[in-house]
Amino acid sequence: MTHDNLLLLHTAITIVGIIALIVVLKIHPVYSLLAGVLYLGIASGLGLDDTLSTLTTGFGEILAEIGLLIAFGVTLGTAMHELGAIDRIVRGLMRIFGPRKSPYALGVTAGTALQAIFADVMLVVTAPVARGLARTSGPNGIPRVASALVAGILVGLTMMVPSVGSLALAGVIDIPLWRYLIFGGIAGAVTILVTVFIMTVLIERTPFWKPETDEDRATFDALDGLDGTGAGAAAVATEQVQEGRRVPLLFAVSPVIVSLVLVAAGSITDVFDVENAVLAFLAAPTIALLIGSFSAIMLVRFYRGQDGVGRALGTSFSSLGEVLVLTGLGGALAGLVRATGLGDVLGDFFASSSGPPILLAWLIAVVLHVAIGSVSVAAITAAGILAPVAESSGIDPMLIALAAAAGALFLMTVHSNFFWMAKNLLGMTTSGAVKTVGTSTSVASVVGLGVVLLMSLVL
Repeated sequence: MTHDNLLLLHTAITIVGIIALIVVLKIHPVYSLLAGVLYLGIASGLGLDDTLSTLTTGFGEILAEIGLLIAFGVTLGTAMHELGAIDRIVRGLMRIFGPRKSPYALGVTAGTALQAIFADVMLVVTAPVARGLARTSGPNGIPRVASALVAGILVGLTMMVPSVGSLALAGVIDIPLWRYLIFGGIAGAVTILVTVFIMTVLIERTPFWKPETDEDRATFDALDGLDGTGAGAAAVATEQVQEGRRVPLLFAVSPVIVSLVLVAAGSITDVFDVENAVLAFLAAPTIALLIGSFSAIMLVRFYRGQDGVGRALGTSFSSLGEVLVLTGLGGALAGLVRATGLGDVLGDFFASSSGPPILLAWLIAVVLHVAIGSVSVAAITAAGILAPVAESSGIDPMLIALAAAAGALFLMTVHSNFFWMAKNLLGMTTSGAVKTVGTSTSVASVVGLGVVLLMSLVL
């Protein structure tokens, strides 16, 4: 067997081995990824010393590049939650778009404007609003709203800056943040809208949804303190108001706006080749998110006091460890793939076409997600494996990253914590959750791949 074929074989063994460790032996993804990285380095002939050196260098380089970005992005999101901004944004959009079109607004908003917070936390925060919307959006309100919310949150997780997933992907595959903001935002919004439309047609015009077996109305009403007649609605509305003074909405969202405006300003100066040291400093993604997160924390202190700051920072820091380690291991895997020469092997094979590497990135992410149930781990790992392909074959790295992002959405089901949260918070039985969560994520994955393939015609 030739050296190139051996590299491909060891890579396949690495992927299958990581899946087996997580799924069969129930080993935590951090240790499973670490074992896979070590195996690939040693089996491919790097040797013990070079494998360890490449691992630590790749881990350190990626965290040096985006570690602070992730930290500031998470802090910004938890501060917005503490200020009550997310709930108010969603409710305002519901009033503007009305009951029938509001699932589209909910999905796009969750995937774009609200992507400064963890997916699980966002689901908890927006679920009460989604339940209220489901009650007013006509027949089949539960599946329509649930599908839109799930698709919006998870597409945004990997495609929309400043979500943790998109920041990690941009870092692993070395994409300027302003490019990911623009192209990821476009791809994400289109994917969400098309997915919500397809799910609406499926739910309303086919026998796909069966309310008697797919909806858990008792739980749905009990979550909001209702008894089926609307009693308790006023109490629910009161409970959803954050303690402390009401924050003007413009103030509450201004830290995110400031961060995105600074990043966008940096991209404009790059495009038009404008040199300004001060603007370049402020527009650097790390500084832009630092300014945004610090501003948000100061608003929390002013409106919620020091206790509010403690809650926001405590939530942020308690969530950061695993995310940073997984991101670092994704960078280590990408560095190891480069060091073993696998990137050159794959790059030569795919040099004649931009299609196959995109499909391969999508497929690897699909397999990883179906096996382990983690969107972020699947996307980061797939992008890390194929990052060198973009470098050696001339394919725009943006396409590889978005293909991995789309593939990582496929078939979220019972092995995912998010699945069970959606089932319990949105009033569905297990069969109903399989139909909404599983189907909407699969549709979004395929639609996202189509969007990326279309983008490959111009990028």
